[in-house]
Amino acid sequence: MNNRKRLGIAVLAVCAAFSATRCSADMQQIRKVLCWGDSVTEGMAMPRGKDYPSRLEALLGPGYRVFNSGDGGENSITIPARQGAVTLRTAAPITFNAGESAVRIGDADDNGLRTSDGDKIMLTAALGRQIPVNPVKIGEAEYRLSVRDFRWNSPTNRISYTLWLSRDEGRTEAPLAIPGGTPVKFASVDAAADAYCEIFFMGANGGWNNDIDRLIAQFRTMISRRGESRPYLVIVPYWRSFSQKNKDAFKKAFGSHAVEFPVQDSLCYKNRPDVHLNERGYALLAELLHQRGAKLGYWPSGGQPQPRSAPQCD
Repeated sequence: MNNRKRLGIAVLAVCAAFSATRCSADMQQIRKVLCWGDSVTEGMAMPRGKDYPSRLEALLGPGYRVFNSGDGGENSITIPARQGAVTLRTAAPITFNAGESAVRIGDADDNGLRTSDGDKIMLTAALGRQIPVNPVKIGEAEYRLSVRDFRWNSPTNRISYTLWLSRDEGRTEAPLAIPGGTPVKFASVDAAADAYCEIFFMGANGGWNNDIDRLIAQFRTMISRRGESRPYLVIVPYWRSFSQKNKDAFKKAFGSHAVEFPVQDSLCYKNRPDVHLNERGYALLAELLHQRGAKLGYWPSGGQPQPRSAPQCD
């Protein structure tokens, strides 16, 4: 090999190393923002990109990635379970018979999982959307949850389905028993671990028994998972049956981290006008969160709104 070829190879190697280093640095500089919630966070009936997390990402610009971890229908027990703020366990033994790769473990009313306090969680058919619950670790093994026989009753706004657990290894040659009380960990728990900032909204679907102290405690449990010194924002519940007294207690509990939304008919979606927002409502909510985060020093207040794309690594 002549000197010219050696020099060319050396230059290519240096360029490749520089490109990889630069890409790695760019990835590390992107800050992850996770938005936890129910259908309000999910963006009920909104076109793609019109939910508040998408709008917030556009406001924040290229240094941030905002994830929508909203799942319509979930209550204030289930959302902390997806985030990892509470411990989950199997409610009863689960048995795979010989030759089975999947078993039914529950349904929409009781999915066979419990918190450490014995509360039932109510996973929806989406199973986490952008931040999925799968794979699910039960004990030391990995499994996957799936929904079958999904039905939605429009007049009553109720859903039904059966929930199944499958083994990644496939069918078992011998019976496999998972004891009741075995710890359960969703994949979404790990996804939340490296978040720069988390935004919380929940309670519209119950789970707190109309006890404001319990709802505040549920929010605090989610916040404390990473520590109150880490960036976070809380959207004050705004549906009309949530009293002013409850709102005041909420704002007192979370201080400058609490973001209040000025609910009014012109900002709400017609199917559930006291909870779901329209495009104008989501745009305003994203702007209010952006302003409050900037005030707390989480991100710059200026900058041109623009969609963000992750750096491409070859």
